[in-house]
Amino acid sequence: MNLANFKDFISFKDFRPSEKLTIFSIAFFSFLIIIDYFLHKNKSIYLLPLNLLIIILFLLIPYWRNKALSSSLTFFFLSAFPLTGYAYLYKLAGSLIHLLPSSWKDDHLARIDRLIFGHSPNLTLISFYSPWFTELMMFAYVFYLPLVVILAFWLYKRKGAEKLESYILSLGLAYVICFIVFILFPAASPRFFYSGNQPASGFLFWKLMKMVEAHGQYQGGSFPSAHCAAGSVMIIYAWQTGRRAFILIFPLIILFFISTIYGQYHYAVDVLAGIIVGVLSCITAERILSNPSKKVSA
Repeated sequence: MNLANFKDFISFKDFRPSEKLTIFSIAFFSFLIIIDYFLHKNKSIYLLPLNLLIIILFLLIPYWRNKALSSSLTFFFLSAFPLTGYAYLYKLAGSLIHLLPSSWKDDHLARIDRLIFGHSPNLTLISFYSPWFTELMMFAYVFYLPLVVILAFWLYKRKGAEKLESYILSLGLAYVICFIVFILFPAASPRFFYSGNQPASGFLFWKLMKMVEAHGQYQGGSFPSAHCAAGSVMIIYAWQTGRRAFILIFPLIILFFISTIYGQYHYAVDVLAGIIVGVLSCITAERILSNPSKKVSA
């Protein structure tokens, strides 16, 4: 296969901004991992072959998507595939938390919380700890993940491929910004800073969150809240999707915001910063896609 045929095969002209963002971000984080290995012998260097495979996979997505035009569901999943890349970027960011010679910044965030609210919201919510309230909060926290995909599909069916790409790109920009700040401004999170103040035990969703904490979270990645940045994006696009979508998603995301503080995963200032990042990401994505050369077709 010559170079010209290879370019046609991977369809460079059909790459969407969200896919380019994912490929560039994985490549950039891979570069940081190499630096971290030479500085600190970071064992995450073993992720580089997997990173390369994921990049190659994303290079093939436009070709597969063009082949799937006759299948609406397959076309949707290929269009939404960057969501999986964002999840992987979270893991890469976690491996780079100690790249810079910097101590945890939790004391600064706790102090800002007290300056803004006059007290620590994390400590104030302790008085509301109860098994059933914990279960409600953990339900909101767990349901956030499938809700990301549900809203994506809802947008696709109601507004089409272009609006779906706007949503996916907005999420990607929000996540990447947060992940970079994780590295520049590492904070362990309140569950480590305020040790011994964990919520009361719940039931099913509390147990699910314990599994997520053990296998899907890491110490660090507190400021700004990537979850709340994504939640803000979801509220904005739920509003654009329609009344029913907004009525369903808005209260769940508000509960989710509260749950991040109740569960001691984030400081209140993390939530506020995440909301700002989410709103700015939506504005940026809309401007990027307003460029005629970036228009997305179904």
